[in-house]
Amino acid sequence: MASWGPLTKTGVGVTWVVAGRGRLRLNDTEWELNPSPCFCIHGADQVWTCIPASGAVVVTRAFWFGGPGLDGWLDALNVNRQPQFRLPRPARIHRAYRTMLQLVRHRPPNWEWKVHLLLVATLGEFLRARQLLAPVVRAQPPAITQVLNAIESDPTRDWKSSELAAAVRMSDTAFRILFRKTMHESPHAYLQRARLALARELLMDPTLRIKEIARRLHFSSGYYFSNFFRQHAGVRPTEFRQHLGIKSNDQRNT
Repeated sequence: MASWGPLTKTGVGVTWVVAGRGRLRLNDTEWELNPSPCFCIHGADQVWTCIPASGAVVVTRAFWFGGPGLDGWLDALNVNRQPQFRLPRPARIHRAYRTMLQLVRHRPPNWEWKVHLLLVATLGEFLRARQLLAPVVRAQPPAITQVLNAIESDPTRDWKSSELAAAVRMSDTAFRILFRKTMHESPHAYLQRARLALARELLMDPTLRIKEIARRLHFSSGYYFSNFFRQHAGVRPTEFRQHLGIKSNDQRNT
């Protein structure tokens, strides 16, 4: 019998069995352990115990990670009550684990960024397993589909509602009404969210300076970009990078 936790660091663990059978005891509940498409997610502050079956040895694999917003992920996945997940494509997690292991061992250029992308994709598999990323099926007017495709094809462009309306041959007022009815938000709010998502993505690239990101997103200065990011994300770009442990060129040259 082996026990883990609580750990001194905050974070989340993903564990699965590669050989042997037994039981997993987490808090006051137990689950069966066996080599199957089942994975367990648990917080670093939780004590969990692996109890092998009589005469058996349980071999597990696990990886741990931390970062901002993890509590929200855990709440959404309801891991306190249901820590076990049966994934339809377990090979994706196994492959991500092997790739992350190689990245951590050899540390090639931008390895932290690559690990982060793998972790996001891994969490996406668990969200799909709980049907939290199930697409909402709804008919979209062709004009709105055309506009969304245009924004996606040129995400760094400083789009304006008026030019999007002109692109689909609608008046600005009619376009705004149709957009809000379809997307349940104004074109401006949608564009700001898209801009923020792209800003987060660019900030995760340690080779880009904040001034360069501001230029790509058509801000007049790094100051205005920083204020925009703080207003919508709650932290400044430098703080966002610090939370993720990203050492950017801005920091290396100071």
